[in-house]
Amino acid sequence: MPILTIVFFITCVIFSSAQSEPKIGLALGAGGPRGFAHIGVLKALEREGIKINYIAGTSVGSLVGAFYALGFDLKDIEDYILEENFTKYLSFKNITFELEEYQNKKILGISINLPKMIADAVWPRGLLSTIAIRDKFDQLSNWAHFEYDLKIPFKAVATDLITGEKIIMDKGKISNAVAASISIPGLFYPFECEDRILVDGGLKDPVPVDVVRQMGADIVIAVSLQEMTGEKKDPNNVISIVERSMDIMIEDLTNLSLRGADLVLKPQYQGEVSYFLKKKERVAIIRQGEIETENKINELKKIIEDF
Repeated sequence: MPILTIVFFITCVIFSSAQSEPKIGLALGAGGPRGFAHIGVLKALEREGIKINYIAGTSVGSLVGAFYALGFDLKDIEDYILEENFTKYLSFKNITFELEEYQNKKILGISINLPKMIADAVWPRGLLSTIAIRDKFDQLSNWAHFEYDLKIPFKAVATDLITGEKIIMDKGKISNAVAASISIPGLFYPFECEDRILVDGGLKDPVPVDVVRQMGADIVIAVSLQEMTGEKKDPNNVISIVERSMDIMIEDLTNLSLRGADLVLKPQYQGEVSYFLKKKERVAIIRQGEIETENKINELKKIIEDF
Protein backbone atom coordinates (compact mmCIF):
# COMPACT_ATOMS: atom_id res chain seq x y z
CA MET A 1 0.00 0.00 0.00
CA PRO A 2 1.49 3.40 -0.98
CA ILE A 3 2.74 5.53 1.89
CA LEU A 4 0.39 8.42 1.02
CA THR A 5 -2.60 6.07 1.19
CA ILE A 6 -1.51 4.78 4.61
CA VAL A 7 -1.06 8.34 5.91
CA PHE A 8 -4.47 9.31 4.56
CA PHE A 9 -6.08 6.25 6.16
CA ILE A 10 -4.49 6.92 9.57
CA THR A 11 -5.52 10.59 9.40
CA CYS A 12 -9.12 9.63 8.65
CA VAL A 13 -9.19 7.18 11.57
CA ILE A 14 -7.80 9.78 13.99
CA PHE A 15 -10.21 12.45 12.74
CA SER A 16 -13.17 10.08 12.95
CA SER A 17 -12.21 9.09 16.51
CA ALA A 18 -11.88 12.72 17.57
CA GLN A 19 -15.23 13.56 16.03
CA SER A 20 -16.95 10.72 17.88
CA GLU A 21 -15.85 11.88 21.32
CA PRO A 22 -18.64 14.02 22.80
CA LYS A 23 -17.87 17.40 24.30
CA ILE A 24 -18.96 17.45 27.92
CA GLY A 25 -20.27 20.57 29.63
CA LEU A 26 -20.75 21.19 33.34
CA ALA A 27 -23.46 23.53 34.67
CA LEU A 28 -22.74 24.44 38.30
CA GLY A 29 -25.78 25.76 40.12
CA ALA A 30 -26.50 28.42 42.71
CA GLY A 31 -26.77 27.61 46.40
CA GLY A 32 -24.54 29.78 48.59
CA PRO A 33 -22.53 27.75 51.12
CA ARG A 34 -23.93 24.52 49.70
CA GLY A 35 -21.55 25.19 46.81
CA PHE A 36 -18.88 23.28 48.71
CA ALA A 37 -20.54 20.24 47.07
CA HIS A 38 -19.31 21.40 43.66
CA ILE A 39 -15.79 20.59 44.81
CA GLY A 40 -16.84 17.02 45.53
CA VAL A 41 -18.47 16.66 42.13
CA LEU A 42 -15.29 17.78 40.38
CA LYS A 43 -13.15 15.49 42.53
CA ALA A 44 -15.24 12.45 41.57
CA LEU A 45 -15.28 13.37 37.86
CA GLU A 46 -11.51 13.82 37.82
CA ARG A 47 -10.99 10.52 39.59
CA GLU A 48 -13.06 8.76 36.91
CA GLY A 49 -11.17 10.46 34.09
CA ILE A 50 -14.17 12.46 32.85
CA LYS A 51 -12.83 15.44 30.91
CA ILE A 52 -14.86 18.65 31.10
CA ASN A 53 -14.83 20.74 27.91
CA TYR A 54 -17.12 23.62 28.94
CA ILE A 55 -18.20 25.14 32.25
CA ALA A 56 -20.92 27.65 33.12
CA GLY A 57 -21.72 28.71 36.65
CA THR A 58 -24.33 30.67 38.53
CA SER A 59 -23.63 32.31 41.90
CA VAL A 60 -21.35 30.02 43.95
CA GLY A 61 -21.16 27.78 40.88
CA SER A 62 -19.40 30.63 39.08
CA LEU A 63 -16.81 30.91 41.85
CA VAL A 64 -15.90 27.21 41.87
CA GLY A 65 -16.25 26.95 38.09
CA ALA A 66 -13.98 29.91 37.45
CA PHE A 67 -11.17 28.51 39.58
CA TYR A 68 -11.42 25.13 37.86
CA ALA A 69 -11.63 26.63 34.36
CA LEU A 70 -8.48 28.63 35.09
CA GLY A 71 -6.60 25.40 35.70
CA PHE A 72 -6.32 25.56 39.48
CA ASP A 73 -5.53 22.21 41.05
CA LEU A 74 -8.60 20.84 42.81
CA LYS A 75 -6.63 20.36 46.01
CA ASP A 76 -5.74 24.05 46.02
CA ILE A 77 -9.37 25.04 45.39
CA GLU A 78 -10.51 22.77 48.19
CA ASP A 79 -7.89 24.12 50.60
CA TYR A 80 -8.94 27.70 49.87
CA ILE A 81 -12.66 26.95 50.26
CA LEU A 82 -12.09 25.08 53.51
CA GLU A 83 -10.00 27.83 55.08
CA GLU A 84 -11.75 30.96 53.79
CA ASN A 85 -13.17 33.14 56.57
CA PHE A 86 -16.24 34.84 55.14
CA THR A 87 -16.74 37.00 58.22
CA LYS A 88 -13.95 39.29 57.07
CA TYR A 89 -16.23 40.54 54.30
CA LEU A 90 -18.92 41.54 56.83
CA SER A 91 -18.61 45.25 57.50
CA PHE A 92 -19.70 48.64 56.29
CA LYS A 93 -20.18 52.15 57.54
CA ASN A 94 -22.08 52.56 60.83
CA ILE A 95 -22.78 48.83 61.22
CA THR A 96 -20.63 46.28 63.01
CA PHE A 97 -21.01 42.51 62.88
CA GLU A 98 -19.91 39.98 65.46
CA LEU A 99 -20.27 36.23 65.52
CA GLU A 100 -21.27 35.08 68.98
CA GLU A 101 -21.18 31.55 70.33
CA TYR A 102 -24.61 30.43 71.53
CA GLN A 103 -25.43 26.81 72.34
CA ASN A 104 -22.45 25.67 70.24
CA LYS A 105 -23.67 27.61 67.21
CA LYS A 106 -22.49 30.80 65.57
CA ILE A 107 -25.09 33.55 65.84
CA LEU A 108 -24.64 36.78 63.90
CA GLY A 109 -24.95 39.85 66.10
CA ILE A 110 -25.41 43.32 64.63
CA SER A 111 -24.61 46.66 66.25
CA ILE A 112 -26.00 49.76 64.53
CA ASN A 113 -24.94 53.32 65.18
CA LEU A 114 -28.44 54.56 64.43
CA PRO A 115 -27.96 58.29 65.19
CA LYS A 116 -24.95 58.46 62.90
CA MET A 117 -26.72 56.44 60.22
CA ILE A 118 -29.71 58.79 60.30
CA ALA A 119 -27.44 61.82 60.24
CA ASP A 120 -25.47 60.51 57.28
CA ALA A 121 -28.64 59.25 55.55
CA VAL A 122 -26.67 56.40 54.03
CA TRP A 123 -28.34 53.01 54.26
CA PRO A 124 -26.55 49.81 53.32
CA ARG A 125 -27.11 48.05 49.98
CA GLY A 126 -25.92 44.71 51.32
CA LEU A 127 -23.93 43.01 54.06
CA LEU A 128 -21.02 41.42 52.19
CA SER A 129 -18.63 43.43 50.04
CA THR A 130 -18.46 42.20 46.45
CA ILE A 131 -15.51 44.52 45.82
CA ALA A 132 -13.49 42.79 48.54
CA ILE A 133 -14.34 39.38 47.10
CA ARG A 134 -13.45 40.55 43.59
CA ASP A 135 -10.11 41.85 44.81
CA LYS A 136 -9.40 38.58 46.62
CA PHE A 137 -10.18 36.61 43.46
CA ASP A 138 -7.86 38.91 41.47
CA GLN A 139 -5.02 38.21 43.90
CA LEU A 140 -5.53 34.46 43.72
CA SER A 141 -5.92 34.36 39.93
CA ASN A 142 -3.28 36.94 39.07
CA TRP A 143 -5.93 39.25 37.56
CA ALA A 144 -7.08 36.59 35.09
CA HIS A 145 -9.05 37.52 31.96
CA PHE A 146 -11.53 35.53 29.90
CA GLU A 147 -9.61 36.31 26.74
CA TYR A 148 -6.18 35.02 27.82
CA ASP A 149 -6.15 32.78 30.85
CA LEU A 150 -8.85 30.11 30.69
CA LYS A 151 -7.84 26.48 30.30
CA ILE A 152 -11.50 25.46 29.84
CA PRO A 153 -14.10 27.74 28.20
CA PHE A 154 -16.17 29.34 30.97
CA LYS A 155 -19.12 31.69 31.38
CA ALA A 156 -20.87 33.13 34.44
CA VAL A 157 -24.50 34.14 34.80
CA ALA A 158 -25.67 37.33 36.51
CA THR A 159 -28.88 39.37 36.57
CA ASP A 160 -29.33 43.03 35.64
CA LEU A 161 -31.06 44.52 38.69
CA ILE A 162 -32.62 47.35 36.66
CA THR A 163 -33.90 45.56 33.54
CA GLY A 164 -34.24 42.04 34.95
CA GLU A 165 -32.23 40.61 32.04
CA LYS A 166 -30.05 37.51 32.31
CA ILE A 167 -26.49 38.60 31.67
CA ILE A 168 -23.93 36.07 30.44
CA MET A 169 -20.49 37.28 31.40
CA ASP A 170 -17.58 36.11 29.26
CA LYS A 171 -15.36 39.13 28.66
CA GLY A 172 -12.81 41.11 30.65
CA LYS A 173 -11.67 40.24 34.14
CA ILE A 174 -13.06 36.95 35.41
CA SER A 175 -13.25 38.42 38.91
CA ASN A 176 -15.92 40.87 37.73
CA ALA A 177 -18.05 38.01 36.44
CA VAL A 178 -17.72 36.06 39.68
CA ALA A 179 -18.45 39.10 41.87
CA ALA A 180 -21.58 39.89 39.87
CA SER A 181 -22.84 36.31 39.75
CA ILE A 182 -22.58 35.73 43.52
CA SER A 183 -24.24 39.01 44.57
CA ILE A 184 -27.30 37.66 46.39
CA PRO A 185 -29.67 40.63 46.81
CA GLY A 186 -29.82 41.84 50.40
CA LEU A 187 -26.78 39.84 51.38
CA PHE A 188 -24.11 41.09 48.97
CA TYR A 189 -23.67 44.58 47.62
CA PRO A 190 -24.92 44.75 43.99
CA PHE A 191 -21.95 44.79 41.64
CA GLU A 192 -21.59 47.67 39.21
CA CYS A 193 -19.95 46.76 35.91
CA GLU A 194 -20.05 48.48 32.51
CA ASP A 195 -22.94 50.77 33.46
CA ARG A 196 -25.01 47.86 34.77
CA ILE A 197 -26.01 47.05 38.34
CA LEU A 198 -25.68 43.28 38.61
CA VAL A 199 -26.86 40.73 41.14
CA ASP A 200 -27.02 36.96 41.57
CA GLY A 201 -27.66 34.99 38.38
CA GLY A 202 -29.88 32.59 40.32
CA LEU A 203 -32.75 35.04 39.92
CA LYS A 204 -32.89 34.13 36.21
CA ASP A 205 -31.00 30.88 35.64
CA PRO A 206 -30.08 28.92 38.80
CA VAL A 207 -28.40 26.05 36.91
CA PRO A 208 -27.13 27.31 33.52
CA VAL A 209 -27.72 24.20 31.41
CA ASP A 210 -28.77 26.30 28.42
CA VAL A 211 -25.58 28.35 28.57
CA VAL A 212 -23.33 25.26 28.52
CA ARG A 213 -25.33 23.81 25.63
CA GLN A 214 -24.93 27.02 23.65
CA MET A 215 -21.19 26.91 24.28
CA GLY A 216 -21.05 23.69 22.26
CA ALA A 217 -21.52 20.87 24.78
CA ASP A 218 -22.92 17.59 23.41
CA ILE A 219 -23.56 16.20 26.90
CA VAL A 220 -24.50 18.45 29.81
CA ILE A 221 -24.02 17.51 33.45
CA ALA A 222 -26.06 19.76 35.74
CA VAL A 223 -25.39 20.16 39.45
CA SER A 224 -28.38 21.38 41.47
CA LEU A 225 -27.92 22.23 45.14
CA GLN A 226 -31.59 22.68 45.98
CA GLU A 227 -31.91 19.23 47.56
CA MET A 228 -29.44 20.24 50.28
CA THR A 229 -32.10 21.60 52.58
CA GLY A 230 -30.15 21.86 55.82
CA GLU A 231 -31.83 21.89 59.20
CA LYS A 232 -35.52 22.72 59.37
CA LYS A 233 -35.49 25.59 61.85
CA ASP A 234 -36.49 29.21 62.12
CA PRO A 235 -33.99 31.59 60.46
CA ASN A 236 -32.24 33.37 63.33
CA ASN A 237 -30.41 36.24 61.62
CA VAL A 238 -30.54 38.47 58.59
CA ILE A 239 -28.25 36.23 56.54
CA SER A 240 -30.23 33.06 57.12
CA ILE A 241 -33.46 34.93 56.32
CA VAL A 242 -32.09 36.18 53.01
CA GLU A 243 -30.72 32.73 52.14
CA ARG A 244 -34.04 31.00 52.90
CA SER A 245 -35.99 33.62 50.96
CA MET A 246 -33.76 33.09 47.92
CA ASP A 247 -34.22 29.32 48.14
CA ILE A 248 -37.99 29.65 48.11
CA MET A 249 -37.85 32.08 45.21
CA ILE A 250 -35.68 30.01 42.90
CA GLU A 251 -36.98 26.52 43.73
CA ASP A 252 -39.41 26.29 40.79
CA LEU A 253 -37.05 28.21 38.53
CA THR A 254 -34.38 25.59 39.18
CA ASN A 255 -36.61 22.88 37.74
CA LEU A 256 -36.98 24.93 34.56
CA SER A 257 -33.22 25.48 34.36
CA LEU A 258 -32.55 21.75 34.58
CA ARG A 259 -34.56 20.97 31.45
CA GLY A 260 -32.26 19.82 28.68
CA ALA A 261 -29.57 18.38 30.97
CA ASP A 262 -28.41 14.86 30.11
CA LEU A 263 -27.53 14.08 33.73
CA VAL A 264 -28.64 15.92 36.86
CA LEU A 265 -26.64 15.60 40.07
CA LYS A 266 -28.48 16.52 43.27
CA PRO A 267 -26.22 16.17 46.31
CA GLN A 268 -28.07 15.52 49.57
CA TYR A 269 -27.22 17.01 52.95
CA GLN A 270 -28.90 17.31 56.32
CA GLY A 271 -27.35 19.69 58.81
CA GLU A 272 -26.51 23.34 59.32
CA VAL A 273 -25.78 25.24 56.14
CA SER A 274 -24.32 28.74 56.45
CA TYR A 275 -21.35 30.85 55.44
CA PHE A 276 -19.89 30.34 58.92
CA LEU A 277 -19.60 26.56 58.89
CA LYS A 278 -16.62 24.98 60.57
CA LYS A 279 -14.15 22.99 58.53
CA LYS A 280 -15.63 19.58 59.37
CA GLU A 281 -19.08 20.64 58.11
CA ARG A 282 -17.57 22.01 54.90
CA VAL A 283 -15.75 18.72 54.38
CA ALA A 284 -19.03 16.84 54.91
CA ILE A 285 -20.78 18.90 52.21
CA ILE A 286 -17.88 18.34 49.79
CA ARG A 287 -18.19 14.63 50.44
CA GLN A 288 -21.90 14.69 49.54
CA GLY A 289 -20.96 16.06 46.12
CA GLU A 290 -18.57 13.15 45.68
CA ILE A 291 -21.13 10.57 46.80
CA GLU A 292 -23.83 11.82 44.42
CA THR A 293 -21.40 11.78 41.49
CA GLU A 294 -20.09 8.32 42.39
CA ASN A 295 -23.65 7.01 42.55
CA LYS A 296 -24.38 8.25 39.03
CA ILE A 297 -21.00 7.73 37.37
CA ASN A 298 -22.07 4.54 35.59
CA GLU A 299 -25.10 6.35 34.20
CA LEU A 300 -22.82 9.12 32.93
CA LYS A 301 -20.41 6.65 31.35
CA LYS A 302 -23.34 4.95 29.58
CA ILE A 303 -24.51 8.32 28.21
CA ILE A 304 -20.99 9.01 26.90
CA GLU A 305 -20.65 5.50 25.45
CA ASP A 306 -24.00 5.72 23.66
CA PHE A 307 -23.36 9.13 22.15
